[in-house]
Amino acid sequence: MANPLIADVNEQNFQQVVLDNSHQLPVLVDFWAPWCGPCKAVMPILEQLAKDYAGLFLLAKVNIDDNEQLANQFAVRSVPTFKLIKAGEVVAELTGGQPASAFKALLDQHISRPSDALRGQAQQAQQAGQTEQAIALLQQAAELDPNNHSIHLDLIKIYLSTRQFEQAAELFNALPNDARESAEGKTIAGLLHFANLAAEADDIQTIQQTLRDNASDPAALLGFASILMLHNEYEKAMQALLKLMMVDRDYQNGIAKSSLLIIFDALKASHPDLVKTYRRKLQSFLF
Repeated sequence: MANPLIADVNEQNFQQVVLDNSHQLPVLVDFWAPWCGPCKAVMPILEQLAKDYAGLFLLAKVNIDDNEQLANQFAVRSVPTFKLIKAGEVVAELTGGQPASAFKALLDQHISRPSDALRGQAQQAQQAGQTEQAIALLQQAAELDPNNHSIHLDLIKIYLSTRQFEQAAELFNALPNDARESAEGKTIAGLLHFANLAAEADDIQTIQQTLRDNASDPAALLGFASILMLHNEYEKAMQALLKLMMVDRDYQNGIAKSSLLIIFDALKASHPDLVKTYRRKLQSFLF
């Protein structure tokens, strides 16, 4: 059965199918050619996304060999080229073969999902210390929008911050690969490393008292950094790890350095400037 949200578009119906519809929902235009290998490889990815997003965007496919005027109009220099159109205007684009995560990142910037309001309410509840309400709201959002894996990533972060480490790991491992490999997914993969460290550490009150008594206690510094990471205090966590390196760079087989490298990998997409700053600090210390 044909998907009404996937359309083959030509110069005759482009105005109606793409431009007119773009005032109702985003339209992702795929400029492709029959002789293009990457075009064929990416087509099933796009068709699956159209199915998963279930009416949140329209996929329009344009064969440039049959529609040279459209290709020229949209300055298509190579295929595949993808243009996202809203309200008659190109708002984003990609070129070349891309993974599903790249298309999701592009679409999610321009799509209003039914679960967005619940995610916002959950964030407010979490900031107000109402953790159980935040979890309930996210679970409700996941039922409403099961293919929006950002909801699950939000939920994992709450589990991590409340030391529900088994639930966090179980939910993360159940996510599809493109969600785990997204910028947010990589951040959480890094956080799971610190969850394992935090599970072996003392509670935060004990750690803080230990550091008041001895600011150079290596176990307390490592535990403190781990807990800071789980509460999204990334810079303070890196500061604690750098201090641990100064105190005892060989502690637990150099765990401070390896943990910093994990942070750099986890945050390089979402916090590039912060990573650059602390990578320089690490290099200065090492050399």
